[in-house]
Amino acid sequence: MSPLRFDVRHCWREMNATLTILSPVPERRPEVAAAPVAWDLPERVRVGLLSNGKPNTSHLLDGVAEVLAADPRVVLTVRAIKESASRPAARATLDELTAGADLVVDATAD
Repeated sequence: MSPLRFDVRHCWREMNATLTILSPVPERRPEVAAAPVAWDLPERVRVGLLSNGKPNTSHLLDGVAEVLAADPRVVLTVRAIKESASRPAARATLDELTAGADLVVDATAD
């Protein structure tokens, strides 16, 4: 990564300072064809979605559901919302998820 350099000039006197800015974005590498990744899943997977109850979690889980629904092996079976983001899910909610899903996606989003 090549740092950016700036010369800073002060209004009363000239000073020469160097400011180095590092970017968290990785440098682009030449495109390489990645091998497709297949889930090691059975032919049918029942997926449950659990929201922690915060305002934007439903939007996040809608997107997750859309992506998962594109896989023919995935069946979205249970969608639940916790009563409070700061407390564990109710036993009835956990029982519903356990009985109706092989895999549960839990999400939080503010």
